[in-house]
Order: sequence, then C-alpha cells, then structure tokens
Amino acid sequence: MIITAPNAPPLSGIMTAILTPLHPDLSIDINRLVTHARDLLARGGSRVSTFGSTGEGVAFTSDEKRAAVEALLQADIQSHHLLPAIMSPSVGVAAQEMMDLVSLGCSDILMLPPYFYKNPSLEGLVSFYDAVCARAGSPNIRIVLYNIPQMTGVTITHDLVRALQERLGTIIAGVKDSTGNIASGLAYVSAFPDLAIFTGDDRVLPRLLRAGGAGIIGGLPNLYVDDLVALYNDPEGPKAEELAALAAERIADIDREGGLLALKYRLAARTGDDAWRRAMPPLDGDFRRSASA
Repeated sequence: MIITAPNAPPLSGIMTAILTPLHPDLSIDINRLVTHARDLLARGGSRVSTFGSTGEGVAFTSDEKRAAVEALLQADIQSHHLLPAIMSPSVGVAAQEMMDLVSLGCSDILMLPPYFYKNPSLEGLVSFYDAVCARAGSPNIRIVLYNIPQMTGVTITHDLVRALQERLGTIIAGVKDSTGNIASGLAYVSAFPDLAIFTGDDRVLPRLLRAGGAGIIGGLPNLYVDDLVALYNDPEGPKAEELAALAAERIADIDREGGLLALKYRLAARTGDDAWRRAMPPLDGDFRRSASA
C-alpha cells in the first residue's frame, strides 16, 4: 500500500513536546494548554507536539486527546503548528486516533511503534504500521517515526525505516530519535537524507543540525524555547557553543530532578501556577503529598 504524502510546510525547527495541564479531577485543562501552546509558538517554536511521552500521551483516552487537539485548532492554532502523537500498540486504537486527527485537518503525526510484546520481527512491525494506515483509510499524512527504545523496547532500525518506505511510500517523513545518543542521530541523518531527522535531546541538537538534521522534538522547549530557537537559527554562530553548554546543563538538571515531573514543577514555579504540577497517576504522588501537607 503506497501512500503519497501531503503537500505541507516543512517538518523542521524547534518542536515542543508540550506538557499536559490537568484539573484536580485529572481531566485536561484546555485553557492552560491553549495558553501555553500559543506562548511557545509566539516565541518562535515551530510546532507543539501533543500527547507524546512528555505530554503523558499513554495516560489519556482517545476521546480526551481528540477533544484537546480540536480545542487547540478552535483557538486558531493552525494544524501545521501541531505534531500530535499516536502512542498505542493497538491497531484499532491507533487507526481511530489517526482518523480523528485527519478529520480535524492534521496531516503530520508522530507515531510510536507497537510496544509490550518483546522482540517483534521486522515484518511484524511493518505490518502494524501498514494495518493502522489501511484501517484508517490510507490517509494523506506524513508520519514521523518515534524511536525511544528505552521506553518501548522496540528500536526503529534503519532496516525498519527502509521497509516502511518501501511498503508505505513517502508518508514516512521523518524520525524522532530519543535515545540521547549522538551517534544514533547522526547515523539516521547520513542514512536518510530525504527524511526529517529530529533529536529529543538538547545535548544532541547542535551537532545534529550541523550534520543536516531537522531540529528537536523535546520537553525542554516548554521552559527554554527562546534559547533553543536561537541555537536552531544559528547553530554555528558565536553564541552556539554557549547555548549548547547551557542546554546540556539544563537537561542534566532536569534528568537528575525527575524528568517529566521536574519539567512540570519548573513550569509551575516560573508561571506561579501550581496547577502545572499535577500529573496523571502513577506520576502524581509528589503533587498529592505536597497538596495535602
């Protein structure tokens, strides 16, 4: 099943894996989500990527995610400023979410491989993407493959990318490499010059850009989008090394402090809005303890 990709703006730049704000009842706080997305885009971010790992995408229902993306679009955020993620190992769920996004006008999607079952075969992985696209009606979309094997147990190998290109055609538009390994990112750039190769790690970004990579889809732009946009715009300029060192220091601090929760806590501190500290179970323990103290 060969599918032709849509004519759409380039996949490149500083894309924020946007945090998901919550109400006390753990429903998505649409108003805060819209406000944060608008601010990130106004500061020069190219897109926001909803409901990936940083957005706690596996913790929400398909209906919740659809409603949130719809609200962003209704708030005059254009579809080409979004890169929604599909994070399901179910063909049926992933296909329904793909159809939902296409019906809302989204043509670019970040897509996780199927997880849970160990050591899937190459043909098995190809058949998953093929079945999802077929059940979704072979939509006119672009897919960025999401490589985060430390979470999924599945590596997006070069052989898999080539097999997916052969099976699905130009809808395979890019790879997000969240290994944090510069050699991995550079190898994708070298092997697939026709694809948009992103890192999920600020420390990898400068060298990836200089090698021809497309940018970053990551969590740190939630806090530091201005600096990352400056680095993207001039990766070899006089301030590039300083910005790269600062990015490395920041991500090391975030990792040491607790990753996703640390991002939420820092955003809460910056905005003076403790609602940002809420996270979905099982990540919500710290907020609940502090809120009841």
